[in-house]
Amino acid sequence: MTARRNTKSDPPSITIVRTFAAPVAEVFAAWTDPALLRRWLAPSPCEVLEASADARPGGRYRIVVIDAEGNRHVTSGEYRELVPGKRLVKTWVYEGKYSVGRYPTLLSVAFRETGPRSTELTLRQDQLLTPDDRASNTEGWRLCFDKLDALLDPALPRST
Repeated sequence: MTARRNTKSDPPSITIVRTFAAPVAEVFAAWTDPALLRRWLAPSPCEVLEASADARPGGRYRIVVIDAEGNRHVTSGEYRELVPGKRLVKTWVYEGKYSVGRYPTLLSVAFRETGPRSTELTLRQDQLLTPDDRASNTEGWRLCFDKLDALLDPALPRST
């Protein structure tokens, strides 16, 4: 498989906006607490095996995921910015079966209260090198956010 670099017409990023039925503090904690990260940061049917997070500027994180075939997928990086309840920015380096090479992307997540138990989250992932990377990351985030929805809103059915 040949990786194709962006052309001027290809956006090098993806943006996803999603609303969660939970207060901002709970949604933000789901992004910074390793115990919570273990419960949602792997697209179904994958599972998180390990999660560590030193959630502070300059701190590192590492997520180890296993898929149904037993393949390991590792994401790691460094927190660049954390404003509790408002924003987090971190590098995002994926190593695994679907990697086109170990390269960092930049993940920015903004949190906005839209009601007492409602948070709009805007995720932007920059520096994605190929259309396949953009498509697979968009789908991966959608599946992860489905799990995050179920974690944050007890009225929703739990995904496995």
